[in-house]
Amino acid sequence: MLPQQLLSGELSREEKLQVARGEMGGAEVPAPQLLNMLVVLAADTDAEVSGAAQETLQHLPDEQCVPALAAPTLPEPVARYFLDPSHARPALLPTLLANPASPQDAIIVLAAKSTREVLEMLLEILDLLKPPVLAALKNNPLHEGWRKEPSAETVELAPEEKLQAARGEMEIPADQLLNVLVSLTADADPEVCRAAHQTLSRLQDEQCVAELASWTLPESVARYFLDLAHVRPVLLPALLANPASPLDAITVLAANAGPEVLQVLLEELDLLQTPALIALKDNPTHERWQKDPPAEGLVLEVDLLDMLIEEMQSETPPPPPTAEEETAAAPADPSKPEGLVSKIARMTVAQRLKLALLGTKEERGFLIRDGSKVIQRGVLSSPKLTDGEAENFAALKNVSQDVLRLISMNRKFMKNYVVLKNLVNNPRLPIDVGLPLLNRLIVTDLRSLSTNKNVPDTVRKMAEKMFKTKKT
Repeated sequence: MLPQQLLSGELSREEKLQVARGEMGGAEVPAPQLLNMLVVLAADTDAEVSGAAQETLQHLPDEQCVPALAAPTLPEPVARYFLDPSHARPALLPTLLANPASPQDAIIVLAAKSTREVLEMLLEILDLLKPPVLAALKNNPLHEGWRKEPSAETVELAPEEKLQAARGEMEIPADQLLNVLVSLTADADPEVCRAAHQTLSRLQDEQCVAELASWTLPESVARYFLDLAHVRPVLLPALLANPASPLDAITVLAANAGPEVLQVLLEELDLLQTPALIALKDNPTHERWQKDPPAEGLVLEVDLLDMLIEEMQSETPPPPPTAEEETAAAPADPSKPEGLVSKIARMTVAQRLKLALLGTKEERGFLIRDGSKVIQRGVLSSPKLTDGEAENFAALKNVSQDVLRLISMNRKFMKNYVVLKNLVNNPRLPIDVGLPLLNRLIVTDLRSLSTNKNVPDTVRKMAEKMFKTKKT
């Protein structure tokens, strides 16, 4: 009963101190409960209790902590404790970052303020980091120095070794393989150049992705894989998320990409900066899709892209959360994952638009109430949007009138009679939109609308007049 007694505040100071020192009197406490108790005591108002708990936590072996930190029911305060820059342990980070229960805002703060040892570990597990974390890591003061330091010894090839290396017949360290092969594609010897291109084309995607995600990615390698002649759709997300990738190369790719690559760029639009979005808008394939969209995949209307570009240019990135804000945002039940509201609150407009287009039904239901017209439009443009969702949106009384107007202008939605009926019965529907729709209502629905006191008088009286006309 010890964990429950502690969490409910039933322990005396002496008992708290005993637990904080790890003196359980022979009682076997499972690792998840032990970590939870010690983290609670580490925040105790009694300095002696707090200090003892932190010292005990510091001396817990990594192997004792890993199973608890990997649990899907990991309490958020425990995750936040081990993600705090002053307590973070490099050996535990892969487990924490792979756990969906770990709060992203704490990971962002850690990435921005990490020590050298933590930075080295984060650079080794880049595949577990989301774009906002990558951005924070890039701005870490230690990172700039890291980038300027020489990495492992560069592979130097003698003239007679170049052809062997270009053919893939030489053992080259994995973290330098792409750099060596890309440099050989520019060799003066045509045979070496041709062989290097062929070897690069044969490399499996999984052989390339780690190096393309690396913060020490050479610009020449990034440019090679962003070139239209060599680009691979599967590798694009890693390149787009890597700050080492040159913006001008991404912009040129966005302007000229064919259908397969263009689809990836649209699905990863939150990773594109404004110049790339402008280039994408004028992409010939994207222009053709406006008139003849593909059967599957994502297509953004030009005016929606224009709206996104405009909002991104005026957007101010939210400041990192303070300790008080982090505490206030913590869920009442630490065993539950981060709530949808707090997750979306930290997103940029591009990230919210991607969620509106490609997210879940629950996320669309929340975002349809977003104050941004771009996000509202994105929800209604989602290829995942169902007829049932459109019917529910048409009946909502807590959405902006712009949402209802957009629904009324969509031919696909208006072929659904339930959507039509829900719109005209919605008190928030603008009168100029509602009146023309009355002609399409059947007699029984006109009668019902004529007695609906929630709609504007003008609409109700017109419904009554039309009902009497049609009835006779």
